[in-house]
Amino acid sequence: MEDISTQQKIKKAALKEFAHYGLEGARVDRIAQKAKINKAMIYYHFKSKEDLYESILTEFYREIVPGVTADLPKDKGPDVQLEAIVTFFIDFIGGVDQDLIRMMLRELSSGGKYFKKLMLPNVIIPMMGVVQELFTAGMKQGTFKKIVPHLTFIQMLGSIVFTNAIRITLSDTDLGKMIFNEDFFEEYKKNLLTVVKTGILAP
Repeated sequence: MEDISTQQKIKKAALKEFAHYGLEGARVDRIAQKAKINKAMIYYHFKSKEDLYESILTEFYREIVPGVTADLPKDKGPDVQLEAIVTFFIDFIGGVDQDLIRMMLRELSSGGKYFKKLMLPNVIIPMMGVVQELFTAGMKQGTFKKIVPHLTFIQMLGSIVFTNAIRITLSDTDLGKMIFNEDFFEEYKKNLLTVVKTGILAP
């Protein structure tokens, strides 16, 4: 039990460090200070700074696909399933620690080594399979217009992630406070679903 508690303390402190400095700029000394533990304890639980970084991202990415598939109403039509996927991603990204979004943005801006290593196999590739099947079935049934499934998925996911990046960036401005109010996520969800449905649902 103590090991789990210590690991979580380390990860929480490391998340803040990586979010603000990236992998290259992060310092194990500062992580130990933030976690209020001895630096040696970090190396007891994690082989290296890189191992700690990878552990945080892996834990985050591995929650996504099981969350999508668990909530997917497979007895419903492709349009209802699509709505469930969009809703899950908005709720999930909106509910995570904002430092995780900052960490992801820093990771992408530095070349995305761990994004490719971890997000591709854990999120992008399995989700491509889910949406390929979903969109193909929808087009065959006449529910969806002719679309390119993988591009449509990337565009939807990109919109959700980028919107949350903008939310974090503008949160301390007057415009940010006006747009990203307490009703933002519900309004954004309804609006994105309207845009998606208008764009791909067959008339």
